[in-house]
Amino acid sequence: MDKLKQLTVPDQARMIVISDIHGELELFKRLLEKVNYNSQDDYLIINGDMCEKGSNSIGVVSYIKSLSKTNPKVHVTEGNCEALVEELLNENPKLINYLVARKHSIMNEWLTQLDYPVDENSNIQEVKEVLTKHYSEDIDWLMRLPTAIETEDYIFVHAGLDDKENWKETDRDMAITIPAFLTKSHRSKKYVIVGHWPVVNYSSHLPLNNPIIDHEKRIIAMDGGNVVKRSGQLNALIIRPSYEEQFSYTYVDHFENFTVKEDFQADPKMVGSIKYPMYKINPIKEKDHFTLCEKIGSEEQIYVKNEYIQKDENGEITVTDDLSCAQISVKKGEMVSLINGDCTAYALIKKDGAEGWVKKEAIGL
Repeated sequence: MDKLKQLTVPDQARMIVISDIHGELELFKRLLEKVNYNSQDDYLIINGDMCEKGSNSIGVVSYIKSLSKTNPKVHVTEGNCEALVEELLNENPKLINYLVARKHSIMNEWLTQLDYPVDENSNIQEVKEVLTKHYSEDIDWLMRLPTAIETEDYIFVHAGLDDKENWKETDRDMAITIPAFLTKSHRSKKYVIVGHWPVVNYSSHLPLNNPIIDHEKRIIAMDGGNVVKRSGQLNALIIRPSYEEQFSYTYVDHFENFTVKEDFQADPKMVGSIKYPMYKINPIKEKDHFTLCEKIGSEEQIYVKNEYIQKDENGEITVTDDLSCAQISVKKGEMVSLINGDCTAYALIKKDGAEGWVKKEAIGL
């Protein structure tokens, strides 16, 4: 790993870690407000994937670049999304196909500002020439971001580390692209804090978007699935090394909040979820609102909301998207947010980062 940054943080300082902002500037600013970010005292760590997928990658990169240049307590690692500018500089022709397919990309935003449309016949050398002429400062800043930041007790890296005696020998591409790092291991004696892989992908009983802290493995996975997941949120991990409870977290999302009007008790049989890429199901018994299904490739049985079941062009029965198949208990007066209120009888909600179904009348729909 060539780009490694060493950082000394006083024990009494608060560290705020945010990853996978994905071009959501207003959400990012809301999260900083929610954690009462103090630019004089707090250390702010942005752990990769500032850009791509959301609609304002330019805004996010410009804002964070400005913060980091004016405040020595702001530090940023690269993610796989930032590394895309290297494909531009290396004149990878496949980048043209990416830009055509991916509307929300920082490079597309730059090109739109320059009124320079890209299509399948565009020349990568010409695109590189145009972008490096006008955005060389931003490109250079993105290219110089460290792959990992190491403190006395923590390693901040976007995706993960190789399981090697010397973790610093981790290949850079692996460090920013390793999938599902929480299922793997590392040999560092420090906590490794990662984003990249939405934490909801690890859920089994009740889908949960909050950071997962595994003290035994010394891994903290914190990607809340912002933009990437329909129920996604932008998480902040707060580290206070000198406190007894050294880790805490909070989040923001785009969903409308509701006050629970009446208690609802979840059916204990209603658990689990459908997650990428396992969308194929075998319906067993259809009821008014949910169908008992078997996941293809496993013996697990789950209840799927009927509106999410479809037959594809090959005649296979699938679920249309990542989906909670759990119900969630709520009590009158609690605050929840609404993910989907368009289905019959039941609404899909989020409560404290967990997502599940409740009767519509429970939240006054």
